[in-house]
Amino acid sequence: MNPYTNLTEALEGLICQGYNISFIAKKKFINARNHNCKINYNEIVVNFAYHFWDPDPKLDAILYGFYSKKHCIKGLIIISCSMLLEIDSQEIKKQEQ
Repeated sequence: MNPYTNLTEALEGLICQGYNISFIAKKKFINARNHNCKINYNEIVVNFAYHFWDPDPKLDAILYGFYSKKHCIKGLIIISCSMLLEIDSQEIKKQEQ
């Protein structure tokens, strides 16, 4: 069960728990926003995943809190559901060509 009522509250809670580096999800790795750090997906363990529903599907989001033992990093990734749909549609278009 999700202990947070919204994305902002969840971010604040996870930051207080030490998940203080924000990452951007790429196709084969994640990249830190403000640090020179690139991590492969097989180098992380997801500790938390919270899905926040919104009446506007473009505002739906999933927040991941993860740990990388190799890099000794606790980090966060926010993925909007519209981003997932866009990625899937791009993959489908590639398959059609």
